[in-house]
Amino acid sequence: FRLDFTKFTKDCPLTQDATYLVTIRLKIEDPTLEDGAVSICETNNHPDHCPKLGRSIIKAEGKGWLYDDKVRLLPSSIGRNNEWFTFATEWTWDENDLTDTVAQVFYLENFKPGQILHMDEFQFELPSSKSYAPVEDPCLELVVNGDAENADGRGWHHYPMWSGRTDRFIPTILEETVDGAVNKYWHIENRVWVGDSLRFHVNPQCFMLGSTYTVSLRARFTGKTHPVTYWFEIKGNTATKGYRYNKPLSCPSQSAADGWVTCSGDFVVDEHYEFTSSPEIMLVSQDENDSTGDVDWDFDDASIKFKSGPAAGLEVGGSDAARWAVNSDVHITSSTLHGQDAQDGRVKAVSQKANGNVVLELENPITPVFSEKETPGYGVEIAVTSRNIKIIGEDDGTYNGGYLQVFHTPGVAQVIEGVEFVNMGQTSRKNRFAIQLLYNGNVEGTSISSNSIRQSNMRCISVDGTANATIASNVGAGITGHCFYFDRVSADNMVIDNLASNINNRINWNNRINGWDDYDADGFSIWSPFNHFIGNVAAGGHKRGFRYYLDYWTLGEDLIKVDGIVRRSPMGTFKDNKAHSNFRQGFLLADFEQFFQFRDPENVPVFENLSAYRNREQGIYSYNCVYCKFIRGFLSDNQKGIEIRRSDGITLQDFVIQGQTELFKNYVTDNNSHKLCGHSGWTYEGIHMMGTLWRLGHQDPGFGIRVKNVVLSGFDKEKEYYDNCPSTEPIGLSADTHYGAHFDYKTSFENVTVDDGRGIILDGCRASSYGYPDIVINDIDGSLDPDMSASSGALVSDQTYMTGLFGDTCKSTAGCMSYCAGVCLGMFTLFTERYGTENYKLRVTNTASTLSVEIPGNVRTYNERFNTYAYDGQRSFAASLPAGEYTAEFVDEFGNSVWPTYAEEQWAQAADCDGGVSIGDVTLIKPAMDAATAATECADMIRNGDSATRSDVTPWLHTKWYGEIVNELKPGEGIDGGNAIAMDRVHHWTGIAQNLNSMCTDAREGEFYEFNAWIKMTDANGNPSTNIDPNREWWRNQSPILTIVDRQYRDASTKQYLYDAEHRDLANLVRPYNNDEWGHIHGIFKMPTSSRLWIELERAPDNVKFLLDGASLTPLTCNRDSLVRNGNLETGDSLHWGIWGGGDVVLDVVPGAGPNGGSALKSSSRGHHSWTQAQVLNTECVNAGDRIAFSAKIKTSASCLIYSWDYNQRCNDLYFHTDKANVREYHRAGYITADTPDEGGWHHVHGIHIHTEKGEKPDLAKLYFADANAAWDVYTADVKAYVLEQNCQALVENPDMEEKDLYWTYTDRDRSKVKVITPGAGGSGHALRLYDRDHSWRGLRQVLDPRCFVPGEEFTIYAKFRITDASLAGVACEGTQCPSVVLYGKKCPSGDVREKYWNALDMPWDPEGWNNYEATFAVSDEIAACGSVELYIHEVNAIWNIEIDDVQINAIV
Repeated sequence: FRLDFTKFTKDCPLTQDATYLVTIRLKIEDPTLEDGAVSICETNNHPDHCPKLGRSIIKAEGKGWLYDDKVRLLPSSIGRNNEWFTFATEWTWDENDLTDTVAQVFYLENFKPGQILHMDEFQFELPSSKSYAPVEDPCLELVVNGDAENADGRGWHHYPMWSGRTDRFIPTILEETVDGAVNKYWHIENRVWVGDSLRFHVNPQCFMLGSTYTVSLRARFTGKTHPVTYWFEIKGNTATKGYRYNKPLSCPSQSAADGWVTCSGDFVVDEHYEFTSSPEIMLVSQDENDSTGDVDWDFDDASIKFKSGPAAGLEVGGSDAARWAVNSDVHITSSTLHGQDAQDGRVKAVSQKANGNVVLELENPITPVFSEKETPGYGVEIAVTSRNIKIIGEDDGTYNGGYLQVFHTPGVAQVIEGVEFVNMGQTSRKNRFAIQLLYNGNVEGTSISSNSIRQSNMRCISVDGTANATIASNVGAGITGHCFYFDRVSADNMVIDNLASNINNRINWNNRINGWDDYDADGFSIWSPFNHFIGNVAAGGHKRGFRYYLDYWTLGEDLIKVDGIVRRSPMGTFKDNKAHSNFRQGFLLADFEQFFQFRDPENVPVFENLSAYRNREQGIYSYNCVYCKFIRGFLSDNQKGIEIRRSDGITLQDFVIQGQTELFKNYVTDNNSHKLCGHSGWTYEGIHMMGTLWRLGHQDPGFGIRVKNVVLSGFDKEKEYYDNCPSTEPIGLSADTHYGAHFDYKTSFENVTVDDGRGIILDGCRASSYGYPDIVINDIDGSLDPDMSASSGALVSDQTYMTGLFGDTCKSTAGCMSYCAGVCLGMFTLFTERYGTENYKLRVTNTASTLSVEIPGNVRTYNERFNTYAYDGQRSFAASLPAGEYTAEFVDEFGNSVWPTYAEEQWAQAADCDGGVSIGDVTLIKPAMDAATAATECADMIRNGDSATRSDVTPWLHTKWYGEIVNELKPGEGIDGGNAIAMDRVHHWTGIAQNLNSMCTDAREGEFYEFNAWIKMTDANGNPSTNIDPNREWWRNQSPILTIVDRQYRDASTKQYLYDAEHRDLANLVRPYNNDEWGHIHGIFKMPTSSRLWIELERAPDNVKFLLDGASLTPLTCNRDSLVRNGNLETGDSLHWGIWGGGDVVLDVVPGAGPNGGSALKSSSRGHHSWTQAQVLNTECVNAGDRIAFSAKIKTSASCLIYSWDYNQRCNDLYFHTDKANVREYHRAGYITADTPDEGGWHHVHGIHIHTEKGEKPDLAKLYFADANAAWDVYTADVKAYVLEQNCQALVENPDMEEKDLYWTYTDRDRSKVKVITPGAGGSGHALRLYDRDHSWRGLRQVLDPRCFVPGEEFTIYAKFRITDASLAGVACEGTQCPSVVLYGKKCPSGDVREKYWNALDMPWDPEGWNNYEATFAVSDEIAACGSVELYIHEVNAIWNIEIDDVQINAIV
């Protein structure tokens, strides 16, 4: 078809740049296709296959060329074969098109040969009034022809609708017949982007601030099976907000099967709609992408219709017109989530109504607000901000106005009332606030009241170091920084009926005052607990309404620390306060620990009658509040009503908690304001509580929360109101505070009403995903029962292991929960090893009913570091049970009895209801372990200690709470080429650890074990650590040690609290240590036991990394014949040796320095006379009464005096120490007797010790050497200790002195001397000479075995004596002048016993030879009762020497 419309243009000249509409009704008949078939244009979507409408403009001769414009018929618009469709186009002519033009032609072309074309209509026109808003009321309806019923082009042209992708689609009008009526609608297809939709422009002048419009439309889609959501978008350049993308209407998800769905809502015009040109309106879908494809949309009845204009004024109830003045300024707080939506106005007129209300007409209209009539209890506040007295700071654009400061004026009452402060304060300048009381002390009588602080550059009223002032009825609006501020030492101030509104964010981190936090600008910033806050309102904090935060330390003037812990000091009154429209919390209440100071449930923080509504995050946010009470309150339209975080012992009583009300939802939608659920991850909850106790100390509250007389409602509009929220719940649990891997936040409800159309109280499925699979809420009065028939019960997770013991008393409820009527549940938890217990369960059986459940274990899984953290990475098995008798047993997946390495039993506090299970009701069954099994299973208590068989790092743990890198397998890096374990460390107190099997520690309790491990230590770069010093004391953290952590109950009768008892320095580095090589950690200790023990290698310096291999913990048998190990340094190192005492004693192995060229053990840098080398002994095989013989070679770096008590000169003695249940004994068990050292200066220290009952099987037995000058080095070698087996046939050890002075010693250290002489009595061997005696009582002695002294038993004493003078010439003696033998009984019931025996042989004394001695005695009752018996040879004239040999006491058979 071709149409020459030249004549038309002559008769009706075309208007330059005007839009003309061409509408053609076409039908294309293709004989090769079936009727209704898709055309080749639509199939191929190729320009050459689709019809085109062209326009030819022919110029006069010599005036240019003929040229064409063409518009292609889009595949999305062409009809099916032999069906009518519309081809609508728009055309314009510019000046060049109209100049010297002689002809105009339209033509249709580009049809497939053989097709038959049918044209019914061709309309060429200017848009009529149908395409424009009505002149008489252009702003009543902003969408022109939104219902597609009255279009130009004889009803078929899309104008003024348009397409943003004319190469893809053009809006098309289609019609359908529904219930006999024909309906036209808009159709969009061939879309490739979420914003491909119907588009149109509206008149920007219609968007008058404060006016309300209703947006609505109907929509449906095809071409996709899953749901789609969309929103209505109005976008364009604005006068003050830049280019804006406004979303006045977001429509809920709908499906293709839904057909036509109507979506509507209101919005209020604000500055975001002050467009500078015609805004563009489009519809944007949310759920389309390349993988899902794009749907075809149909739209109908699109409308943006005027609803109402802005508010002209306000009606104030219960007021007096005389209180309001014309031309006075008023401030109206925000109705939204943001304080910046507060409004200011000026009163134009005041009138009193007959009902007593006052009508305030304002000069300029305002956006409608929430009134008390609409929302009782949480309407906006209206405050007069004009005062007759004004103080105005100069405005030079720098935000530095004036400031009023009362500074260091104690005892003087200040009165500042009825003043209007404007532009006061200096931004980010210390102590330059609008009004400040600065360190005035007690100013009783002071009143700062009824003032107005407007547009303050820095705070409203700041009270620092001031007490007993009244701060009342002040208004702060448009404030930079905190409005009302109270420092840590402000006290006893009455803060009443103040208003803080519209706090701005002019201060940020970069321009803050150092040490102060006004960048987190709050309505009330409270740092002291000593003041009283009553009836105040915080409406629009940049961060929070009330931030009541108690720091730990008390900071005085200039933040100088002074005495006192703020958070544990008594708290003043806090009641009747309100918070709304704050960007974060209404109330942030943090760090209230008064309970720890007073331990009194009555003297705790109480927050009374708090109201929090329309806050963007929490209404009340409680952080680290201990035993806090929230009594009476109202919460509404907050993201979370109240959040309890890291807080225990909470009482929530007499509260009404609402979700988002429909009124508020509509209001924020109307005003294009921020809505709740600002982030898609935010849940919407009434009570957001913890699931795990935060404080587990034995004096802590011990319960989580008690909720009483609380009503929750409005949390069941999950999709209707909160399409962006993942969930809405009346009660929710924290996702990141599941410290116990299960629910143990002891919770009880009483008279709690939950109004939820879904029947959900708490979403147990969601809570389980957070780590709370076993929720228990005891319901004191049955108010949670969905059937309202129970008088009490419990709401629990709907799991068989939670309900299986209760028969048919439980019924499933919404949200994966179950209500069990008539039960009261107490709780206990068993914490176990994480690894190897994955398939274990705890089988709990009711012994009366024989019903049982199998409870799975739960673990927290954050990352590998956490999973292997010794303190937290445990598996927990928790049981919540009513009163009764039960057994509990661990079983594997096959039902076999098993043991999970250890099981810590911990009980919650008794339930708040009557009848929960309690300690003693449950018997834990363990698998049997007999002696044979223990010998095998407990032969090495370290698992995976040998690199040769190591393929992973389990079950090794660590004690490092930071970082991600933990224990790692290092193939090929073991000591023998196997696989070692590496641990990355930063802090010295961290180390590598492993739990011990408690069945083994139980079976082997009290037995000695030997620990061995090999370790390499490197710095952060992998180089050998050069800062390891094994000679420093363990607490100096210079060398690794072995610590055993022993978990103990603070009170075993309750088993509510476990603490860590640490046994340190049980093993340490063997010397010598070379930092380039593997170090040997070794030690022996007596095995303790408890519900859980773990070993840890720790205390190497900071940033030292460990490489571990060859770890073992094996039994160490007690050997009566050799109690000392490595006594002569057979191993070539200090194995088994350590240090006695404190200080940094240096321990060295000195090759060649010992007797006969062997090695010696040297201690130096001793620091105290008692600090020397030492060894822990295993004396488990030594019984009370046994005699232990000690012997060693010893010397010092300087000559010592053997017979002196002077610590600056004396020689060492040998000591034996025992510690048994904290009963400590210190025995000087060995002495140097002989006056002359061996070759090389080596002395022989020796002695006999009778093992005491208090020292029998001690927790610790230790040998050490003491008493030499602390500045001297001490060398030891050939150290021995062994039991002298009982021999009652011959009582004297070393009778013939063949071992020189062994076992013999002097009677008094500094009163005589002893020499080993040769030959002895037989002409060979040795004898002993006692000389340089200062009294006849000085002599020799030996400790005998008191067990041999049985009453009536007879013994014969034999000896050989000589007496010599100072020149060693023989001396004759007679009778009592001759040597005798005395038996001294000590530790006797009636005191010491002394029995003296004279020589019974009647033989003359030979002064030149050896004289025989013999005496026979029967054991007396007195000496037989003694705990110690010693042989004494003395009572010879002091000027004589006594020479002794062949002494023995033989039993008479």
